Amino acid sequence: MKRIILMTFLTLSLASHAQDLAKIEKEKSKLQLFEEEKLTGDFSNIYTKNIGKIVFSNAPIDRDTKDSGYITTYTLGDKLFGRGFYKNSVSNNILLQLVESGMKVKDINAWKDDFEKQTRLITNFYFDDKFIASAGRDSYLNDDDATKRILSIRYYVNDGTEKLWKDELPYQELLNHQELLTPGKHKLKLEQVVLKTFGPGADFKYKPIAVGEIEVIVPKEIKVSESDCFPKAALNDAKLEKEVLNASKNFFKNAETTFIKAILPFDDMTIIRNEYGVILKKSFIAAVVYKNANATGYEYYIYDKIYDGSKYLDATISKDISLNGKTAPYGKKINTACLKFLNSK
Repeated sequence: MKRIILMTFLTLSLASHAQDLAKIEKEKSKLQLFEEEKLTGDFSNIYTKNIGKIVFSNAPIDRDTKDSGYITTYTLGDKLFGRGFYKNSVSNNILLQLVESGMKVKDINAWKDDFEKQTRLITNFYFDDKFIASAGRDSYLNDDDATKRILSIRYYVNDGTEKLWKDELPYQELLNHQELLTPGKHKLKLEQVVLKTFGPGADFKYKPIAVGEIEVIVPKEIKVSESDCFPKAALNDAKLEKEVLNASKNFFKNAETTFIKAILPFDDMTIIRNEYGVILKKSFIAAVVYKNANATGYEYYIYDKIYDGSKYLDATISKDISLNGKTAPYGKKINTACLKFLNSK
C-alpha cells in the first residue's frame, strides 16, 4: 500500500513539474528577445558542439581557430586562453532566467531596452573546487551590442605578457595562493555567469551560462612574469626608495618581518599646507615588499616627508589614513617564485 501511495505521489509530482516547465516555456515565448547573431560555416559547427562550455587553448581562440587546437591539460605558468559558448546572448540569458524566476513577462518587456550598461558577464575561478576570484564586474560588453547579440566570447586567462588585462586578475590571485599550488595535478574550473548591476533583476542569483574545466600541472618551479608579482614602478628614484624601505623597517621594527624592496608605483606627490599656506610636508603612496614566516607579499602605505622650513626630511610612514581623500590600495601576497626579480636587481 505504501509503495502504491509513493508511486502515486511521484507521478503527481512529475506531472506538476512538467506543467510548470510547460508554463515557463509558454511565458518565455512571449518575451521580446534581442536579435542574436547568425553563425555560419565551421564556427557554427564548433559552436553547436560546445554550447554551455568554456574551451581552452595555449593561444587566443579566435572564431577561425580549429577545435583541434583546444587543450584539456595545462602547465601553470604557460599561456592560457578560453572561449565561452552560450545558448543565448548575455542580455537574453538575463531575460530568460528572470522569467524562470517568476518575474512577469510584461514587466520585463517594459524595461529591457534600458539595461545595456547594467549587464555584465562574470567569470569565476575555482582551483580544486576552491573559489579563488572573479572578474568582469567592472566592465560591460558594449562593443557591437555584445551583450545583446554575441553568442561566443573569447577570454584571456594568462596572455604571458607584462600587460595585465582585467580578465587576468583571477589568475594573478591564484598565483598568490602558495598553499594551493603544490607540485602535481590539479583542476581549474571557470564558470561564466550573467549579472545585472542595478534595476529590476539585480538581486536575482543567475545560473552559469558556460562552464569549463582543465587539468593543471603545477611544476616545482612556477613560471611567472614580473607583472604577475609586483606593481609597475612609475618613478625610479633610488634615494626615495631607500627612504621608504628604511621608514618601513623603523615603523615595524618589532615585527618579525623582513622588508626587501620599495616600489614607487605613483609619480605624484602632494604638498600639504596649513591654513596659512605654509608648507608642512609632502606625502605620497608607495609599496614595500616584505617576507615573514607565513607569507611573502607587498603592502601600500602613505609616506610623509616633513618640511623643516628649509628642506624635506627623510620619509616616514604617515599617521594619516588617507591622501587626497583616498586610502592606500590593498597589497597582496605573492608567489615565492617572484623573489627572483628582486634578487636580479
